[in-house]
Amino acid sequence: MIAGEDLRQAFVVTSYEIRKYLRSRRLLGMMVLLALIIGLILGLPPALGSPYPSTANAFVGTFAGFTALFAVLCGVLFAADALCSEHEKRTGYFLFPNPVRRETIVLGKLLASLAASWTILLIYYGVASAAALAVTGGLTWEVGLSAAYALAYVTCIVGVAFLLSSVLKGTIAATVLTFFLFTLIFTIVGALLFVGKVDPWFIPTDAAGIISNILSAPGQGPPGLRAFVPEPAISLAVFAGYFVIGSIVATVMFRRRELKT
Repeated sequence: MIAGEDLRQAFVVTSYEIRKYLRSRRLLGMMVLLALIIGLILGLPPALGSPYPSTANAFVGTFAGFTALFAVLCGVLFAADALCSEHEKRTGYFLFPNPVRRETIVLGKLLASLAASWTILLIYYGVASAAALAVTGGLTWEVGLSAAYALAYVTCIVGVAFLLSSVLKGTIAATVLTFFLFTLIFTIVGALLFVGKVDPWFIPTDAAGIISNILSAPGQGPPGLRAFVPEPAISLAVFAGYFVIGSIVATVMFRRRELKT
């Protein structure tokens, strides 16, 4: 159980972590990348003489194509080194005059990672929705669902990133493995499973297809070839499972791990 004092300390850790993101310019870097992608999405069609999509779903769908990338980058920048760096710097212990529980440190860092990641994605979808409203004159509930699915996916990534950060010793190893796990390894595993006629519903990157599928009918592929279409309810359960298991294992591993003196 988390006591009131533990919760207060967790929020102190959270605020410190967010300030650290600001000092290290991680948030600034993500905002710059966000602005660049948004500028390209909005600027290229007029520059090339192409019209914008005429429906809100299709318009926001052009943004949704980059959502998975932003989610992975958020996990890499805000979660991948959260725990392994603690063993190098012990920042959580320096914040308090009395000893602080390691579970409290994990909770505080987890909240900070989620807050930063959700903020980035909500800004992204907020701009996309505003642009869609201005161009098409309307919005649909599917846009909101796509945003909710994106938040669930990045939450899954944060949970896995914390797990890796708790078992790996170096920040570089944790960061690189988190990035390639969600951009390459899971994709390869999912493709191999599909070739073996096993639906990769339990692979996060395949489950993340619901983010864009909700905005348009998923492609069925060439005639005679089956295509995997993730179910929203199952995908959300998969995201929740990865996050819960990753967070619990990360907390247990962090408790058992000796801090370097």
